[in-house]
Amino acid sequence: MMQALERAAAVFCTACICAELLSRFVGQGWGQKCIKAVAGLYILVVFADALPGAKAQFTALELPQVPMVSVGSLEGAVLAQTAEELSRTLEERCLSEAGVSLRLNIILSQTAEGVEAAEVQIVPQDAVTASQKRAIEALLEGQLQLGPECVKWNSPSGEDVL
Repeated sequence: MMQALERAAAVFCTACICAELLSRFVGQGWGQKCIKAVAGLYILVVFADALPGAKAQFTALELPQVPMVSVGSLEGAVLAQTAEELSRTLEERCLSEAGVSLRLNIILSQTAEGVEAAEVQIVPQDAVTASQKRAIEALLEGQLQLGPECVKWNSPSGEDVL
């Protein structure tokens, strides 16, 4: 089928080139129009001849089966983005107020009243003194309205710090 269409396209292009050459020698007129019309008809005949074969090929064509992918809900994306921005803001405050560079992982949960912080995990980047630790905990508990049991300290390697 493709070979027939390629041949038809080649014939049409050749006819158009011949028609243009003819118009250069003789001038624009009925000769050029006739050549293009015959070439166009030839393409239609070839296409009509190839059409039944194309229909059989298209019906045999199967689309690949792709498993469905869940991209999550809009609410989940908003919660994740909010938690990330809140973590970044509170990390900056901990650095400016307590002088400690750390990474926060704030876990938000949706309630009937709205959204609340369920837990915060703290990963200090440097050594933390006891007074710095108390200041950070007080800041986070106040800002996130968490109880002390919801504030977890982790080492950079992921282990819990008591």
